[in-house]
Amino acid sequence: MNASTIKTIHMYRNLIRASKLFLNESRKDRCISNHFKSSIQQKYRENKNIKDNKKILDLNINADKVYSNFKDLLENKYLLKYPCSINIIPDYVQKSNILLSTKNQSKMKSKRWGLLDRLKVVFTKDEK
Repeated sequence: MNASTIKTIHMYRNLIRASKLFLNESRKDRCISNHFKSSIQQKYRENKNIKDNKKILDLNINADKVYSNFKDLLENKYLLKYPCSINIIPDYVQKSNILLSTKNQSKMKSKRWGLLDRLKVVFTKDEK
């Protein structure tokens, strides 16, 4: 095995490991990790028998880019590089925060309200 082949195998393994980090246990069948893994495997199988050194070099550069993108996503680099300065909280999020706050939960439990009563008070304009 030459150095290029070893580097390619290491990159393949690194890409597969990185794709597994996107695994969502509750939705294994529809998880993006499975899509990443299958697309990586498919690309490597398609290009397994290429002998042209220039093409191999281009594919290795592309694999390095994909791997660095995986790393950036996992490290939240884009959120740090381009922070969102607009903090708009949708109305339903604010109402949900009110509903789920500890103070309001204990207040509602003390009055023995049911779930529908709680939702009705928070999400309607009626004040009772």
